[in-house]
Amino acid sequence: MLVALLLLVPSTVLLAQDQGGGGDQLYAITVQVQRVFPHSLGYKVIYTRSDLYPGEVYLPGRWFTGAAAKAELHYSRHPSVPYMTVFYRNAEVSHIRLFVHAERSHRSWGALPSGQDLREEFSTEELVIRY
Repeated sequence: MLVALLLLVPSTVLLAQDQGGGGDQLYAITVQVQRVFPHSLGYKVIYTRSDLYPGEVYLPGRWFTGAAAKAELHYSRHPSVPYMTVFYRNAEVSHIRLFVHAERSHRSWGALPSGQDLREEFSTEELVIRY
């Protein structure tokens, strides 16, 4: 029960600290993902906020491609998936790692209703997420 509660509450990990020499401050925030909805334009992700209400973000597919990709998609069968880690450098989003279940039949995968025009949602350049 305690482990489940800890997985539901977003956790923050301090990866590096400013040592007074003007270095970058890098930290990560991990949230438990409830559902992932693949779309031709990217992924809609429903996650658990710190107040235990659901939040949603749209991750454009273009963020997952190219040499300087802003996001990574990792498939796993580990019981901890799905979850998402957002990395910050100097208080700005640096990159995102989305860990999803390898089996598309897993309950964490969903399907968006056809006919929805989601171009505006996926046209974002910045990740806006509420923890």
